[in-house]
Amino acid sequence: MSKELRELLNKLNNKKAAAKALMTKEGVTSEEIEAATAEITELKAKIEAQKLIDEETAIPVGGKPVVSVIEPDKNSKEYRELHTKAFLNYLRKKPLTEEMKNTLSSNTGSDGGYLIPQDINTQINNLKRQYKSAKMCCTEVYTTSTKTGSFVWEDLSTLTPLVNMTEMTDLDSSSQPKFRSVQYAVKDMGAILPIPNTLLQDEDANLIAYIAGWFAKKAIRTENADIFSVLKTGKTPVTLPDWKALKSNYNRMLDPLIAANGYFCTNQDGFDVLDSALDGFGRPVLQPNPQNPTEMLFLGKVVHMFSNTELTSDTDNNVAPIFFGDMKSGCRFVDRGTYELSISTEAYFVKNATAVRVIERYDVIKTDSDAYQFGQIALPES
Repeated sequence: MSKELRELLNKLNNKKAAAKALMTKEGVTSEEIEAATAEITELKAKIEAQKLIDEETAIPVGGKPVVSVIEPDKNSKEYRELHTKAFLNYLRKKPLTEEMKNTLSSNTGSDGGYLIPQDINTQINNLKRQYKSAKMCCTEVYTTSTKTGSFVWEDLSTLTPLVNMTEMTDLDSSSQPKFRSVQYAVKDMGAILPIPNTLLQDEDANLIAYIAGWFAKKAIRTENADIFSVLKTGKTPVTLPDWKALKSNYNRMLDPLIAANGYFCTNQDGFDVLDSALDGFGRPVLQPNPQNPTEMLFLGKVVHMFSNTELTSDTDNNVAPIFFGDMKSGCRFVDRGTYELSISTEAYFVKNATAVRVIERYDVIKTDSDAYQFGQIALPES
């Protein structure tokens, strides 16, 4: 599309909007309406003429016309609104215009469903941030556009000191960074939500909030459980009879470089053990964080508490799990960054409901196993 044609189309859209506003104006005269109509007609004629000019320009001597495909700006407000409208019409089994069909087809997922529009995607992510996420136990979220791949990583244990360099002296190969390739393969994680057909006819905002709220809670709980499972993999639990043993192991088992950025992650049972403990002077071993009173500190490090459902206690041995160290260096969360949705009206036909399947894709990868420890702290006898 040429610059001239784009400008004419923008002018036409502005004139149409002005004419629409004019029609609702009190006391509008027939002369004003005729003038607005004439301007629109004139612009349409100019647009057709410009199209012919562009076509002639696009035909090289002795060649065929060059057809240019204009990709829509998927970040524009107009496109996002159209995508959301098309998506909701698809969800409600309402008719789709050709433009809506094109929008949906350009956002098709790998399993035949449709990618959730950006605005709804953002709403789900905002809701997920309201819940306690174990992603804070991972290094930065690694966003990928492929199902499989790799990234490079260097473990703290492979770091070597700086060397004494003099002019014209070659560096010893042992001083070079020792990077390794870490493979990932994102998995499809999803759930099916039966939506009453009466809710499907509700306002857009209510329907979006219902789907987003339901999926956000399930996604956070699943992600957290997967992260803790990976953090446990390959680790022999350290036996911790009490808080003193936890303190001793934190001081002895972690490299000081790691301990400086360390923190604790435990479940409700483990947190209760620490929260109930007193030192030799009768003072609580957990202290409020002066910078954030909602957090509690142990050894000056934040103690993060997660649900017993996500991070389960060993009831047979009466112990609670606790991670300590720099878990951010211990694993990485690989995220496709999109959600995919498909529907079925047949599955819940007798219940007058529509089945909605929502899928997210991610992987959790172990990175530096030496950056943290996994312990089991004894629970009080019941």
